[in-house]
Amino acid sequence: MKKKTLWIIISLVVLIVLLLGLKSAGVIGKEEGTKVATEKVSTRTISETVTASGKIFPEIEVKVSPDISGEIIELAVLEGDSVTKGMVLAKIYGDIYTTQKNQAAAVVNQQVATVENNKAMLESLQSSQELAQKTYDRQKQLLADKVISTSEFEQADNALRAAKANYNAALQGIRSGQASVQSAQASLERANKDLSRT
Repeated sequence: MKKKTLWIIISLVVLIVLLLGLKSAGVIGKEEGTKVATEKVSTRTISETVTASGKIFPEIEVKVSPDISGEIIELAVLEGDSVTKGMVLAKIYGDIYTTQKNQAAAVVNQQVATVENNKAMLESLQSSQELAQKTYDRQKQLLADKVISTSEFEQADNALRAAKANYNAALQGIRSGQASVQSAQASLERANKDLSRT
């Protein structure tokens, strides 16, 4: 029995060594690989179509806002339309801007009329100043000749000073009025520009 046991052990060891050798050689227990199709290399066009659903987002998104505020009465483009610089996208209700333009034009006309009135008044004040100057010169000579009193001369002096002050005030009024005309014209230009943007 010893001999028989020995043969069994030897045959088991040989079988194990044989199985290990076959496994390491890849004959048994080998995984099935992926089968790959191969072809000869050649130049050709590859056409591939992909159908997918999803959202498309723009590379650049631009926010658009008008230079003036108001109610939109006409929209010239729709969302997703292509636009170019300077293209009219919408029209804004412009009656309020027409009214503002008309008011600004009226202010310009009023300021111009005020300046013209001040110029006419300036001419009148210049005549008064010239008359006061002549009276002053006459009174000064009469005072030197001791024909009139000092108080009468002082009245002529005060009248001349008042005439000069009134003339200078009117002159400043004209300058101020001209500045008001320029300001009103600037407001009119702005109103015209706003109206053109509607």
